[in-house]
Amino acid sequence: MIKKIIFAFVVTLLLFLTSCEKEVFTGPPDEPEPKYSHLAIQSNPSNATIFLNGKNMGLLTPDSLKWLKSGFYTLTLKLGLFEDTSVVLQLKDGINTSLFVDYYLNPGHFGKIECTSVPPGANIFLNNNNTGFKTPYTFSQRFPGPYKIKLTYPEHRADSSEFYVRGGKTAKVNFVLDDTTKWVNYNTGNSPLPADYLSVIVVDKNNIKWFGMRDRGLVRHDGKKWVTYNKSNSWLPFDAVNCLKVDNLNRLWVGTTGGLVLFDGNTWTNLTSNLPSGYVTAIDIDQLGNVWVGTTEGIVKYNGSTWQLFRTNNSGLPGNLVTCISTDKQNRVWVGTNAFGLGMFNGSTWYVWNMSNMNIGSNYGNGIRDVKIDLDGNVWVAHVQNLLAGELGGVTKYNGSTWARISVSGILVSQTENIYIDGTNNIWLSTKTGIGKFLVPSSAKIFTTANSKLPASQVLGVAIDKNDDVWVGTFGGGVSKIKKGNY
Repeated sequence: MIKKIIFAFVVTLLLFLTSCEKEVFTGPPDEPEPKYSHLAIQSNPSNATIFLNGKNMGLLTPDSLKWLKSGFYTLTLKLGLFEDTSVVLQLKDGINTSLFVDYYLNPGHFGKIECTSVPPGANIFLNNNNTGFKTPYTFSQRFPGPYKIKLTYPEHRADSSEFYVRGGKTAKVNFVLDDTTKWVNYNTGNSPLPADYLSVIVVDKNNIKWFGMRDRGLVRHDGKKWVTYNKSNSWLPFDAVNCLKVDNLNRLWVGTTGGLVLFDGNTWTNLTSNLPSGYVTAIDIDQLGNVWVGTTEGIVKYNGSTWQLFRTNNSGLPGNLVTCISTDKQNRVWVGTNAFGLGMFNGSTWYVWNMSNMNIGSNYGNGIRDVKIDLDGNVWVAHVQNLLAGELGGVTKYNGSTWARISVSGILVSQTENIYIDGTNNIWLSTKTGIGKFLVPSSAKIFTTANSKLPASQVLGVAIDKNDDVWVGTFGGGVSKIKKGNY
């Protein structure tokens, strides 16, 4: 009886457990894992940026896009100067796809280079190689990237340009070549000249041109090579050069706002300690070889061994701030001052001229910008009413007995900066409005920015070299060379 009761309990328990298990599990059966596509992308050149449906994926070729569902996609590659490349792809679940884009096989990525020039017919160099073509000419099928074009033309300055060619685009390169048959300009843009602001020019016995810069030192030019001397690479005491003079030994005397140095081509000698002031304003050398140095505190004579100082308190010098010096064939020294007129020293006695005894009126001024002696012994003087303020003045000529005003049609002689006497006794006036060159003022030849290739109106000095070329120093336009026969 007991065995029957136990059996019935077990059967009842099994039925209960079976019915409970069916009530707990009510979900559907497991589905299969979804399948995705894998897209591998390469390009030549590489490093193209990958965009998918217009979205930057932050990837560069070669790379891959994973976990892509089936469907249509627009893939775009962007690479530098090439045109964008877009491809429409259909991806299917579980199928891996590869894409390779070779930019160099698509003619649509080529660009063009269109070369023109004034004058036409210039020789074209592409990436420093002579192409044999002349302007105007268009180069087609150029791959994107950097290029350099250089043009040459007889008696014109060569010019070049570096630029980029873009896929599917035309790069237009136009040159206006500088005609150098008569006039050649040098500036910071086309030469090693360190600045476009000059103060003085001299030519030595070896036909070397020396340019004093307003604040960039001293420049040497032998016709081909340019060399700049400054405080960092020489004994030049200051980078502002005021005056230059070449002596009979072909040594260069250099006056700066910070001192006086002598350069023999190899060695620099600093002579500033012999001066009453380090601010040197003028230098000249007389027929005996004596060097006369003007400063803001008087004038000094150097005979090769000793230095002699002349000031208002120990001589007849009319003013201590010396602005210019010129010596004549009689070894007389003519000294201009900032506000006290012109002094002349004959070795024993000083003579002074100013508005009170020149008999030329009173409006020319006692400030003296420059003084020069021509081949006939006449004294030419550039006056200014107030040297520091740069007010108007004028030019006078002294024939040994009387002073006369000088006027030149076409330029403002009242703004004369420098006087130069050439080997045939022509007078060159450098002014703020151009250059006047004459034997007789009434028949002067005028050079301005309007009628010549003068690069700047303000001219600070000229010099003629051994080839009879004229070198012109400007304030703001660099250096110009007027070739022989064109002035």
